[in-house]
Amino acid sequence: TPVLDVAVRVGCSVVGVDLTEGNIDMANESLKLYKSEKKSDLAAEFYAASYFNLPEPVLNQTFTHVMMQTSLFYSHNRIDELFRTVAKLLRPGGYFVATDFCRISEVDEVKEFMTWNSMPAILSLDEMKAAFLRNGLECCCGENLDRHCVKCHETLREKTIQLGILEFASPDFHRSRENFVKNGLVTFQIIMAEKP
Repeated sequence: TPVLDVAVRVGCSVVGVDLTEGNIDMANESLKLYKSEKKSDLAAEFYAASYFNLPEPVLNQTFTHVMMQTSLFYSHNRIDELFRTVAKLLRPGGYFVATDFCRISEVDEVKEFMTWNSMPAILSLDEMKAAFLRNGLECCCGENLDRHCVKCHETLREKTIQLGILEFASPDFHRSRENFVKNGLVTFQIIMAEKP
């Protein structure tokens, strides 16, 4: 897992949260491997939970960084609640880093994208920045990952077909993401905010 690589490299501890037990099991297996092969005193803990219902051991800590990889967009309809939690968890001077889809066009033009991705709402980048400010965070930088997103989903679509795993992942799902980004209706971004 990339976060464990960072922890080994810089000497920090890691707390990970994911909705699925399977991902937590994989993270714990990776942790065992990293401890045996890379850093025996690596400090990491993982929890199966929602970021709207974090376990007490997570809520009782503060962090220098909070990271979310490709999951923030499922919560655009509850963005203030989520960013309030992030602001509570971050130490002053701490950073929130996320990869996320944001809309460029009007909501009506991206309804199909929202349906494909089980999104009850989708914010623009400006709406995201305003939500940061409302909740005690300041957007400090970001990067457009549209080209990477399109290439990734082209590759995933091809692999899905090649491996014949159509019952688990529809090639149309990946094509949908490709097309919405290629057509400039949706953008995929790294978004960073700081807690002053």
